[in-house]
Amino acid sequence: MDNFEETERLMRGAQAGLRSRFEDFRRALDRRDRAAYRLALSDFQDWLGRWTAAEESALLPAFGRAPIPGRDARRELRLEFVQMRELTRHVRLQLESGAPMSDVLGMVENLARRFDAHERGVLDVYYPAAAEALEASELAELEIAARGL
Repeated sequence: MDNFEETERLMRGAQAGLRSRFEDFRRALDRRDRAAYRLALSDFQDWLGRWTAAEESALLPAFGRAPIPGRDARRELRLEFVQMRELTRHVRLQLESGAPMSDVLGMVENLARRFDAHERGVLDVYYPAAAEALEASELAELEIAARGL
């Protein structure tokens, strides 16, 4: 197995871990298990912050060295990271403030759509393109962030 395949497997595995945490939150919210959805959302938010910060730090420079034709990968990803983190923060604030569940569910669906679109993009386009361009220090940063996901 070459380094490219290992690198892509690492990123895909981390993304799968993040997806699992999001689905834990959604299942708990569907059950209206307040303690479980609060814990699961906190866990998702913590790991989303860690993983997207590592992706920003490692992937964005790689796209400076190996751009994707027709795309501004750095700008697109930076925007997606901010949107997902802000939507997650907003969902958490709504839940903590006792907002109507219909409002919360609407925000969660918005977050789910953004997360789905981001996930398709990283799995289909960004990870394969970045895997070949990452430097050793950037890969090490992703490995550290992926621990536990």
